[in-house]
Amino acid sequence: MGGNLHQHWTFGDWLDAFGDPETERPPAHGCAEARALWPHLGPWVAHATACSRCRAAAAEMQLVPDSVLDCPQCRESADFVWAMVQDLDHFDPAVARELPEAERFLDELTPLPLDEQKVRVRSEPGYQRWGLCHRLLIAAKAAWHKDPQLAHDRAALATTVAGLLDPHKYHPQWLADLQAKTHAYLANAHRIQASFTEAERQFLIAEGKLREGVGVRAEARVLSLKVSLLIDQYRYTEALALIDRIESHYQKHKAVHEVGRLSMQRARVLEALEQPTAAAAESARSVTLLDPMTEPYLVALARQNVVTCLNKAGETVRARQLFEELPPATEPGISIRRIWIEGDILRSEQRYSEAINAYDRAREAWSQMRLHYNAALVTMDMALAAYAARDLHRVATYAEEASVLLVRAAAKHEAFAALNLLFRAIEGETLSQAVLQTLRQRLAKLQPS
Repeated sequence: MGGNLHQHWTFGDWLDAFGDPETERPPAHGCAEARALWPHLGPWVAHATACSRCRAAAAEMQLVPDSVLDCPQCRESADFVWAMVQDLDHFDPAVARELPEAERFLDELTPLPLDEQKVRVRSEPGYQRWGLCHRLLIAAKAAWHKDPQLAHDRAALATTVAGLLDPHKYHPQWLADLQAKTHAYLANAHRIQASFTEAERQFLIAEGKLREGVGVRAEARVLSLKVSLLIDQYRYTEALALIDRIESHYQKHKAVHEVGRLSMQRARVLEALEQPTAAAAESARSVTLLDPMTEPYLVALARQNVVTCLNKAGETVRARQLFEELPPATEPGISIRRIWIEGDILRSEQRYSEAINAYDRAREAWSQMRLHYNAALVTMDMALAAYAARDLHRVATYAEEASVLLVRAAAKHEAFAALNLLFRAIEGETLSQAVLQTLRQRLAKLQPS
């Protein structure tokens, strides 16, 4: 057996090749193709052996879950498996059984401080489950753009859980991939909080774990997160090279949504390189690739990026038109960015008083979310609008307020150095629109994204 996987097999052949998930029987032989497909099709086989309609259609089945005809139970099984494969990078019936309990375990741990959570996990084997680790990673990712400290704590606990998982219960190479992902998520949380040294250390651990694993998808996910760190460190050439490398993998496997995520990162690099027209085109491309059902937040963000880049490129009329066509925002971060973008467009339209009002609303909202660096950048935009309106007194006021916000954000010393140049320009009466804009751009590049 083996060879052409589209040949007509009996169900005995299927079970010999793919195993039986209900009895956790593994594949009976070493057919590489069968082993590769087993994670996706095992549950379908388990159902189909008991389903006369599916059994009758087996000879025509081409080993693709979408080919389950119109059997609702079969289609439900296929949908579940593919969703799990997307999340876990493979399918494991043992993990599938753990997922329903993961939410309860997380609820039990949440009220405790992080250190106590780790103690509980280490001392109580019931928490040492892949399902809980997976749920922690989902929670960490959800908090990246909302609560960076929570994202850090969830990822840190996930690394603890992953390090305690039994390699005899879970496949050791899949386990290595999971451990790599937990360290990459923790690295990304540190990056968002501008702790770049610790982020680099965690990525080194993650890449070491990848060498022990087998998942190409896991490697691509880890490296995709590393791209963001390279961008934050102004290592644009390395970032673009890594984007191209990862994209070739996703293109090969027709992972369109992941290509869309990379497209957004490429647009960020182009914007940082002060190529707003190219960045707008790349952002527009990402909108067509991203799946709104998978990550609606990213689709909304990509649409906003198109508007922002067009406005920076001087295409204010087109930017205004697309801004008015943006759908209503549901995520807090998207809603605040929308107000911020409106301020940018109003400033380009020379409606400075309205721009400052919009910026002020965005600044207050960012401050309430404790995203003080964003609030500082908006305050610098207020200074730009005030300077354009020839209100130098307000420029100095906004510079002082931005300094306070940078302190709250625990910003890097380079950010304060840039702001000090602004104070010197104000005191020496050498301030100009170009100087103010340059300092604003420098602060933006220093921002953890």
